Amino acid sequence: MSAPTPTDTLSAGAKAYIEAFAEREDELPGRGLKWLHDARREAIDFFSRTGFPTQRNERWKYTNVAPIEKRSFDLNRKVPLPSRTPLSGDLWTEGDRQALRLVIDDGIVNPALSNLDGLPQGLFVKGLAEAIDVESVGLTLAPGFALESKLTRIAPARNDAFCALNTALMDSGAVIFAPPGTVLERPLHLIFRVGSGEKALFPRILIAAGAGARMTVIEHFSGPADADYLENAVTEIDLAEDAALRYIKMQRSGSKSWHLATLRARIEARAEFRSSVLSLGARLCRHDIDIELQGEEARCSLDGLYLADGRRHTDFRANIEHTFAHCKSDVYCKGIAAGRGRGVFNARAHVHPDAQKSEAHQTNRNLLLSRDAEIDTKPQLEIHADDVKCSHGATVGQLDDQALFYLRSRGIDLESARAMLTLGFIRDIVERIEDPDLRRMIGKATLAHLPGMGLDGELSEAFT
Repeated sequence: MSAPTPTDTLSAGAKAYIEAFAEREDELPGRGLKWLHDARREAIDFFSRTGFPTQRNERWKYTNVAPIEKRSFDLNRKVPLPSRTPLSGDLWTEGDRQALRLVIDDGIVNPALSNLDGLPQGLFVKGLAEAIDVESVGLTLAPGFALESKLTRIAPARNDAFCALNTALMDSGAVIFAPPGTVLERPLHLIFRVGSGEKALFPRILIAAGAGARMTVIEHFSGPADADYLENAVTEIDLAEDAALRYIKMQRSGSKSWHLATLRARIEARAEFRSSVLSLGARLCRHDIDIELQGEEARCSLDGLYLADGRRHTDFRANIEHTFAHCKSDVYCKGIAAGRGRGVFNARAHVHPDAQKSEAHQTNRNLLLSRDAEIDTKPQLEIHADDVKCSHGATVGQLDDQALFYLRSRGIDLESARAMLTLGFIRDIVERIEDPDLRRMIGKATLAHLPGMGLDGELSEAFT
């Protein structure tokens, strides 16, 4: 079946994605699954009507994606068999051979570097293409779990052009299912690495937890500093009653890359979703987060740290829907802008009429390290219930001159003094990560990206 005919109003860049879908449709995973085929077709139909978003769209008011639209990425990548020479360079868990990890190199699961030994009985972890292939031949991935009821259902393509492109072209990623009552004692790392540029990747991650299940999942994205590539990632999360997920994302993509990330989560009664997103790389990065609290006493907390230095642009958007009573949400985000960088924070909590006794809090604090840096911050509350506790606040400031003077008067040079104060600004975000080993690992990686920071001396031990 041919792809839809692009409208005359679409740009050449947008038409290239539609044409790429037409060429690859029969080779994408799940071509024998009608529900997935239909989802892909609906997604590309949506994109053919809308094209890429512009800044006239309120959701994209502060972020211009025209540079992505104008670039010519390799969209006709053929997916080879999952065997290849391991990439050299950074491996997030290389210091821990026993760490649970699924390594995906250039969109291909790397079994030589992955380690899934020791998973609890019944916990399902597979690469996306492999999981789809299992269902394609009529087999069940896990008792009580059907891919059709989750994949593309939590993050429907009709909400956003980039989500639609991912749905149409996804061919890599991961599927995780924890049966009811499952407890994963160790963190599970999903490691996405890129070896070269001029390609477009569309990873899809599905995380589903049954009633009472508990686990920690870390997504880590990295790539070469000089590689020009596009990552358009979508993560879908489904937490049943009383489930708990600790989710951490570390975005360290190459400084010339483009990283667009969508996260959609459904949180049932008494379930808890705790998230930390650290956005440290990429030329342009956007984290688009939507949470639905779909049962009484559902809870979510979103911590964020974004860095925009040089001429980089980072956008952090969050929307939380309170639809039931006694739910709680908390957004705590910090940003740093240096050089001619620009950071954007746009968060909204929507409390519905029946969501009495809800709590919704938003805090955004930002640090400007240069005269030409820019921060745009817009926390929002939309409240339709009268018995709630809600608050929001935002600050934008510079390093304290008196604090700098105090440190300089004690013999500390200016660069070190600025680094110490910057560290103090971001420290509480990292320290909200409970696991000490994860906190140390993430803290060191964060320091390596901050302006004026080094990994030598006392600063390298800041997060022990």
